[in-house]
Amino acid sequence: MQAIAHLLAPPFMRPLDITLLVLVQIIWGANYAVQKDAIAALPPLLLVGIGYLIIALALTPFTRRTHSPQWKLALLAFFSCTLPTGMTFFGLAHCPVSLGTLLMQMQVPWGIAVAWAMGRGKPDLRNVAGIAVALVGAAIVIGVPSFEGEVWGWVFVVIGSCIWTSCQAVLPMVTRDDGLRLYAGLSRHATPQVLVASLLFEAGQWDAIRNASPLVWGEVLFGALIGAVLCFSLWYKLIMRVPADRILPFLLLMPPTGVLAGWLMLGEPLSLGLLVGGAI
Repeated sequence: MQAIAHLLAPPFMRPLDITLLVLVQIIWGANYAVQKDAIAALPPLLLVGIGYLIIALALTPFTRRTHSPQWKLALLAFFSCTLPTGMTFFGLAHCPVSLGTLLMQMQVPWGIAVAWAMGRGKPDLRNVAGIAVALVGAAIVIGVPSFEGEVWGWVFVVIGSCIWTSCQAVLPMVTRDDGLRLYAGLSRHATPQVLVASLLFEAGQWDAIRNASPLVWGEVLFGALIGAVLCFSLWYKLIMRVPADRILPFLLLMPPTGVLAGWLMLGEPLSLGLLVGGAI
């Protein structure tokens, strides 16, 4: 009852808000399993750049001009979209989806700590205890990586996720845009940033595009239109209104969904460490 009262205390979170946040986490968790095939067919940065291009094309005709100056949006796009998403997808290309999505829980305690430091929320004993438990779970999940590629994979996933949640605490303080308008503006700037990064750090882009199957392009569209346009529009609308330390804990619902999706869709094994760490 205390947890429900905390969520419904001012600023008010309606039951519909909570329902939508749960739905977003379920879609995000499953989306990483869907994108695993696309990551195998397309270089990770190219995949991210194509995704942001689709998002920008889908949202721009239906959104008004942003209030924020373009230089600020470009900077915010780099730190909230280009850098964290590029790192996360690179990491997922080098580690199992189940491990990657579970390690993303590290972003919750980190993001809440950043929100507290920025004055968006106030720590208490229950929150601190929750952070400690989450860290224990992540430590069990990491364990001892079994091969070198996996090390780089989970390191990039953790760092990218923490950068993203840091930006979620900062965005409401530096921009007046929200929802579709904000995400459309960020996507327009992230698209060239990520595509340039792909040209600098990746190779074989044209061959990958030419050889990608219809299934891969369907997965790209799903990730861009459902996993991004739909989910992030709802997310940004709420993150601009409700303190970050009340929004970010919902991200803990994503790892179990990602593990289940990795098991059902990709046949990834459910090891004891993943189950125990994920449950914690």
